[in-house]
Amino acid sequence: MSRLHLGALIAAGAVAALISAGCSSTAGTPSPAAASSTGAPTSASVEAASLAGSEAGSAVAAAAKQAKAVHIRGTVAEGGNINLDLQLNPDSASGTVVQDGLEIPVLRTGDKYFFRFSQSLIDKAGIPASVGKLLKDKWVPSTSQVGAGIGEAFKQFLDYKTFTDNTVGQLASTSFKEGGQTTAGGVPALTFTSTDGTATVAATEPHYLLRMQAPKNGTLEFSDWDKPTTVTAPKAAEIYSGPGA
Repeated sequence: MSRLHLGALIAAGAVAALISAGCSSTAGTPSPAAASSTGAPTSASVEAASLAGSEAGSAVAAAAKQAKAVHIRGTVAEGGNINLDLQLNPDSASGTVVQDGLEIPVLRTGDKYFFRFSQSLIDKAGIPASVGKLLKDKWVPSTSQVGAGIGEAFKQFLDYKTFTDNTVGQLASTSFKEGGQTTAGGVPALTFTSTDGTATVAATEPHYLLRMQAPKNGTLEFSDWDKPTTVTAPKAAEIYSGPGA
């Protein structure tokens, strides 16, 4: 749907910022996993649940606003395929962004953002071998010269509120029609359709968004709503300390 397209633009912009800073992406494209635990009650039956299409958008937006964390997996198309596997917490995040087979491990703790170099990332960025051997498998912080400007790009998709406001939150103004009953990750769910695609929503309150699917733009799965995880900053030995650090 159009909001999925917006999510792709957010991720694409961050990837572009990495490349322009001499920090592109690397290999391995994981398939989008099905939503697992959602934080939504699982005991109620779909039959007992009711949510009108006219209320679906505002319901998922309100549920996301009240939560503090979510795990996002999926693939979106924006000038190529972008895969996301991200855990977003109130003040931290971790995961991987993959664009056309080029992978970027990412991490956030507070206001500091990190990305990690692999050999294919080094090759894509055209980094000299003498520097590349120092960068390989090292985390680069947004506070370093090499990572300058990356923090601003990362905020678009490594901040829970920003990401959900720009994706799930935007569904509040979408006009939906009721679809059918289903399950997502074992959770009773309802489907709703719009001109852009299909939203799968937890059948019982809170009505968390479980899946956004658009034929032309891809699919995003949302799970583990309101279940923050612990993310720790890389150890000193894991952080790049060479030229431009």
